[in-house]
Amino acid sequence: QGVRLPGDVTMSRFGRRTELLDHVEDLSAFRTPPKMSTVLDTNYATAKQLVERAQRNAPFSLGDEPATVRDRYGRTRFGQSLILARRLVESGIPFVTVNWDDDTKFDKVSPQWDTHHNNFKKLKEDLCPPFDRAFSAFVADLDARGLLETTMVVALGEFGRTPHVGVITQNGMTEKTGRDHWPHAFTALVAGGPVRGGQIYGATNATGGYVADNPVSPSDLAATILTHLDVNPKLTYFDRFQNEERHLCEGLPVEGLG
Repeated sequence: QGVRLPGDVTMSRFGRRTELLDHVEDLSAFRTPPKMSTVLDTNYATAKQLVERAQRNAPFSLGDEPATVRDRYGRTRFGQSLILARRLVESGIPFVTVNWDDDTKFDKVSPQWDTHHNNFKKLKEDLCPPFDRAFSAFVADLDARGLLETTMVVALGEFGRTPHVGVITQNGMTEKTGRDHWPHAFTALVAGGPVRGGQIYGATNATGGYVADNPVSPSDLAATILTHLDVNPKLTYFDRFQNEERHLCEGLPVEGLG
């Protein structure tokens, strides 16, 4: 919705509106704009570019995709969102986020991947099949179109799950058939960009509960992503909440992935 023009606004009319805004800005050019005004101008320019690209390249028109392609990804919201992600990459969008969304979000005990009960049944029947289908199709599609070498794909949750079933660490609603929150070790799938395929980086102990080799922190992963995007992780910004300068990321890029 946010990048579609209203029905009564053509691209020509949209262009005239932006010209009017530019004209108003020119009238006030003799004043030194405050910092927040400059930030707002940058946001306007970014939004304008996004809307124009969306109209020109029509990346959101999933109906243009062959039915065979849409079926290969799976006719789930997640699967079709990954097709959209590929179309956005093709149209030059440099950073795309796809969130998991399915019917289990209405489960109050363990919505989506938060498997506080029926862990194995939910993974086997509801969660892994549509993810495996869509994600494998997405990576293969990027590769077939020559996009995987320049696109870094990262799939992960916010933390892991307890290595033993039925253990309560934080959520008292965790049942004997479920797994609770576990931040000590978890897995990320990374493909494309600087990453060589077919490898496992790092290892956990025998129970999968703690990191045993080549630890990678969330900050390290973030630094790796930023480096791929040609953004220096050590750039600083002013944290207005803590009232101090901070690095964009405190981690270090992971070496040896190529």
